[in-house]
Amino acid sequence: MCLFLECKSGHQRAVEVRVELVADPPGTGGLYHARPAVPTSRAGEFFVSFLRVEPDLLRQEFVENGLPADFQGCGIMSALLPHVAVRHAARICSSRQRPREGETRSDDVTGAWQSMVRHRLASYDAVEDRFYHPPQS
Repeated sequence: MCLFLECKSGHQRAVEVRVELVADPPGTGGLYHARPAVPTSRAGEFFVSFLRVEPDLLRQEFVENGLPADFQGCGIMSALLPHVAVRHAARICSSRQRPREGETRSDDVTGAWQSMVRHRLASYDAVEDRFYHPPQS
């Protein structure tokens, strides 16, 4: 799959996304890798993994944005999450920032989710300390 990203700089960037489906007990999760669609001299990729925690809910487990600098601030999560939700027929939630319970969420990932909330692509549940896509009513 190819995604077109609108960057804060005003430029448009394209990434190719490769998916590895992973079987886990409640269902299938996935590993998503995104690289620049046009090869650049600067290597790097965006990586995100999802774990099915309920039949209709995936939890975003791990995110690493190793894309080149000119791909930073381009909203890759907000472009990718709707495709993941449709592909798996599930809502997506973030990890919580609760290391003692085995979950963490980086400041960068929290910022990406907060941006999606501002654009009404996600919602935040303060009690659960989780973000959700699509937004909860």
